Amino acid sequence: MRLSAEEHRRLQRRHQRNRALTAWSFLLPNAVFFVAFLLVPAVYLFYLSFHEGGIITPATYVGLRNWTSLWSDDLVITCIRNTLYYCLMAIPAVFLIGMTLALCLQRVPAGSRAFRSLVYLPTLTPYVTAALIWLFVVQRDFGALNVLLGFVGIPPQNWLGSTKLAMPPIAMLEVWRGFGFWTLLFLAALLGLPRELYQAATIDGAGPWQQFRHLTLPLLRPTFYFAVVMATIWNIQLFDSVSILTDGGPVNSTTTVVWYIYKAMFQFNDKTGFAAALSFVLLLFILALTLVEIRLLRKRP
Repeated sequence: MRLSAEEHRRLQRRHQRNRALTAWSFLLPNAVFFVAFLLVPAVYLFYLSFHEGGIITPATYVGLRNWTSLWSDDLVITCIRNTLYYCLMAIPAVFLIGMTLALCLQRVPAGSRAFRSLVYLPTLTPYVTAALIWLFVVQRDFGALNVLLGFVGIPPQNWLGSTKLAMPPIAMLEVWRGFGFWTLLFLAALLGLPRELYQAATIDGAGPWQQFRHLTLPLLRPTFYFAVVMATIWNIQLFDSVSILTDGGPVNSTTTVVWYIYKAMFQFNDKTGFAAALSFVLLLFILALTLVEIRLLRKRP
């Protein structure tokens, strides 16, 4: 039976409508959660940034006062500096450890599943448990870290009680918790590289270092691109370890931006709008930093 042009167009429109409905039916659950738990709270938070109160007490409009007060608050600058200092310690360290272990696991086929499970185990440790473990590691009198330092003649250090030494243990804790994830990510990327290129490089006389430099690193560029962007977004929101280990001390040496937002929102009086404004500053900073990283990492070497 031959269809007319009008019937053909009608059937085509119906098919496109059914495909669109099917697609929206799959997207709808995530869209509902996105709107309810991300978009609406974000819009309300932006609204609160121009007000005082709004959570326990009624919201009172104050204009741009919360935004302007950010630049006169010395603790905001301290939080930003501490957060960047932490990221500069933690991100390169966790990448270096993760890549090194991934290269080692790539060459250990026997029992590799057991090794992978052991490497990933710290990542599964809850934050509170990991922080309590780390309290014993950096304890001044009998902590494992000071015991190891004692073997090389270095006296015990008051890690969490010193303004200069408090941030490195927090970075070490986050590296310990995170290296398993990045190890498996780099390992999966390494196992997916074409073996033929390495065989050809070996025939041409390239050694392990030449292969790593001229083959592995360029081929892993997309993985590094993803890793740097995601690690920056995750680590710049440091909160749990600081809250449990030092609560921002001593003398604000471990305060971070997210820690200050939490304190301003729930513990400091009449700073709800200030915390909302600082939250959006953090969001804009993360977006800007991510765009810069994407631009730099997408450039051809």
